[in-house]
Amino acid sequence: MSASVIKAWGDGLAFGTAGAPSKFQINPSGLDLTGITFAIEGPSQPQFQFVHLPGGVVEVTYTPQYPGNYRIHVKFFGRDVPGSPFALNVVGDTTQHSTAVMGVIVSGPALTQGRTFVTNQFLLDARNAGVSGGLNAFMEGPGRAEVGFKENLDGTIHVQYKPYNPGLYKLHIKFGETHVQGSPFAVNVG
Repeated sequence: MSASVIKAWGDGLAFGTAGAPSKFQINPSGLDLTGITFAIEGPSQPQFQFVHLPGGVVEVTYTPQYPGNYRIHVKFFGRDVPGSPFALNVVGDTTQHSTAVMGVIVSGPALTQGRTFVTNQFLLDARNAGVSGGLNAFMEGPGRAEVGFKENLDGTIHVQYKPYNPGLYKLHIKFGETHVQGSPFAVNVG
């Protein structure tokens, strides 16, 4: 049982349009379909629908809600099939995604003030914003800063950063290519 014999192809593995169905096909080459899993990373988390076609081929359909860069993972018992993860570019109206991202709430003193050599953190709440996936953050400033995320059990996320030099930093927080409201944040690190 090897993931390398499974074939995946179709336009829906490379590009799509926000709000419109995208499709691709897989041929499990006679292997058990229960071992095949699908996942998508990006500005939205669409569901996959499956139709079994003649010859054992399966057609996979999904509808991304927002434009941006996505990655589709197709795995067989945890191992990527050839080409996975597939880089997907979804085009479309960015205003709907921008409006959804505007609903993201960030709060906490570490948004404006930080300390060197310690992990500073603040809360990001996107539960009511209509966006999921594609979260990224980075800092620009007088020195290196490590940035990461800690997911909470209530669906919120703690954004954490650890700068190594004092000074004024710019903290960028985005979903896909869209900044959350207020980003980039000016953070004074002492």
